[in-house]
Amino acid sequence: MNKLRNFYNGIRNDGTDFRKNDLWRILLFALNNSGGVSIMHLVGKWAYYTQNVLQLGVFLASVILPMRLLDAITDPIIANRFDKFDSKHGKFRPFMLLGGLMSFLPAIVIFCYPVHSGLPLAATYAILSVMYGIIVIGNTILMTATRAGQAVITQDPKQRPVYALGQTVFDAIIMSFVSLMITGNLVSDMQEPLAWRVSVLVLSAVSVFLIVIAMQAIKTRDNKKYYTVSSKDKKPSFAEFFLLIKRNKVLRRLLWATASDAIAASVRANLTIYLFANIIMQRRIAATFDIVTGVALGAPIVLAGIFFATRKGTAFVYKKVAVIQVIISAAGFLATLIFIPPVPGAVYEGFTCNVFIVLLIFGLYMSTLGVSTNLVNAMTGDLADYEYCQSGKFIPGTIGATLTFVNKIITSIVGFVVMGIMLFCGFSSAGADSVVPEDVFVNYRFYYSILVAVFLFPAAGHLVTCFAMWKYPLTDAKMREISLALAEKRKGSAAADLPVAEQSDGVTLR
Repeated sequence: MNKLRNFYNGIRNDGTDFRKNDLWRILLFALNNSGGVSIMHLVGKWAYYTQNVLQLGVFLASVILPMRLLDAITDPIIANRFDKFDSKHGKFRPFMLLGGLMSFLPAIVIFCYPVHSGLPLAATYAILSVMYGIIVIGNTILMTATRAGQAVITQDPKQRPVYALGQTVFDAIIMSFVSLMITGNLVSDMQEPLAWRVSVLVLSAVSVFLIVIAMQAIKTRDNKKYYTVSSKDKKPSFAEFFLLIKRNKVLRRLLWATASDAIAASVRANLTIYLFANIIMQRRIAATFDIVTGVALGAPIVLAGIFFATRKGTAFVYKKVAVIQVIISAAGFLATLIFIPPVPGAVYEGFTCNVFIVLLIFGLYMSTLGVSTNLVNAMTGDLADYEYCQSGKFIPGTIGATLTFVNKIITSIVGFVVMGIMLFCGFSSAGADSVVPEDVFVNYRFYYSILVAVFLFPAAGHLVTCFAMWKYPLTDAKMREISLALAEKRKGSAAADLPVAEQSDGVTLR
């Protein structure tokens, strides 16, 4: 109990530390991410929806590539505009609202699109592709504000993991809610359009509500006092986006780590539903699994991760969790082979002990993602402070967008991966033959393909993360030194504007 009390006292804002913010504001700002997740989690099931509901075949998944590439190209433009932008309503809140609107409005068009529209197939492809493109660009705008906000919602490295706690809890609730609506047959069967239409309307309202709350949470920090260090700060150019990758070795390490995880996560997210529907053969328990994983398993694991992150440093916990994830995801692959082997002609057999073992391991793995994925946002704030110490440029938007840019380029191939798996497993390119039957064994190819996508792809991604984050320099002690130096400069900037020391490894501001 004393340790918990000391932990709370160490991160709360008592009004004496310029860097700290109220904990409730840090937690509620995470709702901005959750507002985007509420739509993007639904959009993440795009491949299933277009193949099994609209019956447009697996080839529509290929539009993800050009749309993701377009989205990636707009990242440096949006980031540069963000870092230069200011208004009477601040820097962050206008971007948050615009990004939210551009996310849910076209999503309504996509998921309310008629199954048999009567339009030529090319026209349907064009309409849905454009709407998808607007969604991903809107989400980029929203997430740019989210990641850049890490540098201002709190400037104390000890408090930054608290944001990850809020994001993990809120996102878990949202994703469980989405899964419950879609896979839980609350409205209608998952392969009926009504379930998707009701879901997108409800989630659009939820998205707006969450983003508005997040806007209120950051309101007191959305002013120049917190995102301008000195009147002599250098304004970023468009080329800054690419120069940043070249000069910042620390950023390159994090890029390798997050990109490898992102492509594995994207493949897994698109195909996990088939783990339940065609290997475990109980698609309807997917929603229950998400809820239990997010609450019963996820909450304690995330709390433990955040506790250690505030004590040992964000990067330290991120690296340790990556090692654990390699082990658990590989164990999930082996456990499924042993306890739920491929049996041609098998149908639903009930919730057995073997199923429980596989789901327990998979649930533990999914719970650890709440720690690692959300700590990346905290490390974005750390990188923004570090970059200022090195170059004299406070560019949190550019730093956050650099991470998303690389991730989108890498994950743009996911649509082709999913399409390739489906074609390899014998599904046709369009029509009724492209629909994956539920709660039955499909074939050996499909069985092993899903296992590789859900378990081994992530294991490989986390292994790359382990190597990329080896000897990561932004330790807890280094970040404390950086944050204290920046805080002193911000407090003294009204009296004098002092230049940043240009050092290759140091952090001292003089």
